Amino acid sequence: MALSPFKTVMLDTSDEPSMIEAARQLEGVPIDLLINNAGIYIADDLKSATKDAFMRQYEMNAVGPFLLTRALLPNLELAVKSHGTATVAQVSSLLGSIGSNTSEMAQFYSHAYGYAPSKAALNMINRSFSVGLLDSNIIFVTLNPGYVATDINDHQGVLEASVSAESMANIVASLSMKDTGKFYNADDNFGGLDLPW
Repeated sequence: MALSPFKTVMLDTSDEPSMIEAARQLEGVPIDLLINNAGIYIADDLKSATKDAFMRQYEMNAVGPFLLTRALLPNLELAVKSHGTATVAQVSSLLGSIGSNTSEMAQFYSHAYGYAPSKAALNMINRSFSVGLLDSNIIFVTLNPGYVATDINDHQGVLEASVSAESMANIVASLSMKDTGKFYNADDNFGGLDLPW
């Protein structure tokens, strides 16, 4: 995987025309690694969750990564032709794991009525890519970065962004086609590498 040369293209993952324009600007450019990391979190609970908040999170956290990945498939296919494989890593969340929604985790899930299902939808979308494009030699994985101290949680997280980024980079660097469709954990605070759906 090469991080150089690279090209920066501005886009808005909640605006499909801007994603189509970004793909147009990148026409003919192989992309061997696509990391979809844009997202939005709106804190809510059972009583305060609104349709608007649900839809905004779903659009940004699930639909946007789907549309961008689809728009850049020709670029990923070009990378496969020249490098043998390409990788798509969707940055999800432990909160997107239905199997992790237990009483021990209630303090987190109870304030994410819109966010958690939007990330679960992203997980399903990525799994569908991995199944539908199994013969493409494009590796599709979903990553939980961990509870990272960022603006999204007012820097309350327990991991520094650099630690999470390094962990995710190590996971991505070790991937092969046998890993496609999996949900990986980059946070040692939450157990093993594989996460339940």
